[in-house]
Amino acid sequence: HTSSAWNDRTAEFALYLYLIVHFKDTLLPSSILGFCMTATGVTLSRFAGSLIDDYPKLGVVRFLIITQKLSSTLAYVACAAIIASGPPISTSGFLTPTFLFLLFCACLLHFSNIAISIAVERDWAACIARSPNEEEEADSPPSDDNLACLNTYLRQINLLCKLLAPLFVSTLTIKFDTTMGFKEGIQSTTSIWILSTITFLSMVFELYWIGVVYRRFPGLAEDQSRKNAEREQREVHEDEDLPPQVTLQPMSTWQSICDLFVRIQIYLEELISFSEWREMAHLPIFFSSASISLLYLTVLSFDGIMVSYLKTLYFTDDFIAEMRGICVVTGLIGTAIASPLEKRVGSVRAGNWSIWSMVFSLIPVIISFYEFAPRNEPRNNGPALPLLGALLLFGGMALSRIGLWSFDLIQTKQLQDALVTHPRRNTLTGLQFTMQNVADLMKYILTMILYRPSQFRWAATVSFASVTTGAVTYMVYVKKERGHIAHIPKPAWIKKIL
Repeated sequence: HTSSAWNDRTAEFALYLYLIVHFKDTLLPSSILGFCMTATGVTLSRFAGSLIDDYPKLGVVRFLIITQKLSSTLAYVACAAIIASGPPISTSGFLTPTFLFLLFCACLLHFSNIAISIAVERDWAACIARSPNEEEEADSPPSDDNLACLNTYLRQINLLCKLLAPLFVSTLTIKFDTTMGFKEGIQSTTSIWILSTITFLSMVFELYWIGVVYRRFPGLAEDQSRKNAEREQREVHEDEDLPPQVTLQPMSTWQSICDLFVRIQIYLEELISFSEWREMAHLPIFFSSASISLLYLTVLSFDGIMVSYLKTLYFTDDFIAEMRGICVVTGLIGTAIASPLEKRVGSVRAGNWSIWSMVFSLIPVIISFYEFAPRNEPRNNGPALPLLGALLLFGGMALSRIGLWSFDLIQTKQLQDALVTHPRRNTLTGLQFTMQNVADLMKYILTMILYRPSQFRWAATVSFASVTTGAVTYMVYVKKERGHIAHIPKPAWIKKIL
């Protein structure tokens, strides 16, 4: 998982970096890249989950590993070709076949990342935690504790890779691309070929070790056998329900046309997955999934949009990197406290506390935008945000990461517990990824509308409203699970009256 997460975060940062460095006069290529990758998540997340449900665990993960590594390698090659072609002639000169090929590879990479996340971090993690192998000691912790610990480790690995991978890419570009300089106006691509080599070697490494993991934990094979048996039973029942005259009597032309339209209708329904959406919406966990999805419609995190805005305020790269590092550290704190908090107050209440702590932590951030952020284009004479405004902005964002990552871990375990016996659990998990990508896509649309730095406060306000709506939505889940939203102890004299 560390190797996969490292390559994912490396490619995620490097592709944007190379485009931004090459197309210095426009952010449109990188924006198109982000938009297309997010749109891929919207349209194909459900399909990614169905792949994991329909095919053998080990085989599909190995296929996804190969797809992930080859697509990222080809994306690096496309970046190298774009850079080697020389400086762009105009701001619209990026629309070349090479750039379109880069978009295709990046979308394929994003799809494989989503599928691997569903397979390894959700499906495999649940099977490993709930089916301890024979070599474990008798006094090993319960399966719920195993699952919580395993989810925590996976999230912490993701966060560390999110922090260290960009530093690694930046070091490579400074060491090999900058020091080697430019040749006839063309930037060096040495770092790209280094990343491509690392990606290819990691593919061989992961293909071997994923097999070791599969053999090491028999629960994975047992779950696969159970799924195969259930699939065979469904096929037998479908064959029994099929009228025998359908296969014995030839259909007329009109019947054939009607049958064709019925098949097309069934195919479209399966493609859009109306039935699965209806099933997901009727599950209590739907409100928990909707709440975490709403957290993705936000610019109040250290992604490319926020970094670009901070650059317009003339914060230095070193300072932004330090603040981003602090947010990663507080995110790690959130993953560390999630499991103890869940043990103390229960999963549902722990999630409620976590998401509302995120809401309250973002209030100072909103205040900083309205009270201290410049309303016009700032001048290049140092950071345009005063000390108090910067303290509210970065302090609030750092504190919000504790609640965010704590809630993320808790909600992940809630989803795994809710769907552990469902025959299509990975498909339904893919629907949650779809909702998350829809919210992420709306974030891009929001920033396309409010693209001026002076309008960023409005984007921040919409983001805060989305996070608050997510917290309110989670309260619906709390009400369904516990019967009440908050437990308020009654004084003794009220109990006597009642």
